[in-house]
Amino acid sequence: MARQVPAVGPELESVWRAALIDVRARRGGPRYLQDVLGERDPKTALEHFAQSGVLWTDDVSSILIVRDRVIVVLFVPPAHRRRGRGRALVQFARDDAPAAHDALALPGDRATKSLYESVGWKARLLTLGAA
Repeated sequence: MARQVPAVGPELESVWRAALIDVRARRGGPRYLQDVLGERDPKTALEHFAQSGVLWTDDVSSILIVRDRVIVVLFVPPAHRRRGRGRALVQFARDDAPAAHDALALPGDRATKSLYESVGWKARLLTLGAA
């Protein structure tokens, strides 16, 4: 199902760009990306995630990034949503290699929150800060 990504290829870079566009368009997205990417530009960050062993994918190039047992990025391309792929990745992250026990979701992103709730997690923290 999911496999660790040791090196980034063109297909995964394309999915990463789509994920960045999706996140930037959401409320809180630009700040969230600052937190996830740090000082790195997006391409360098993706390569860093792969080299650090925190980047996972599946057969449709969905992106899963788990750092410190927290899902910080979960992106399934729109054409592959609502087919159980996101849930399978969350269950993999929770039960297998990364052993995630927490996840991040943007404000108002009900679909992502519902996904996490479908595997038994509950919303428990609202983080506030300067824009």
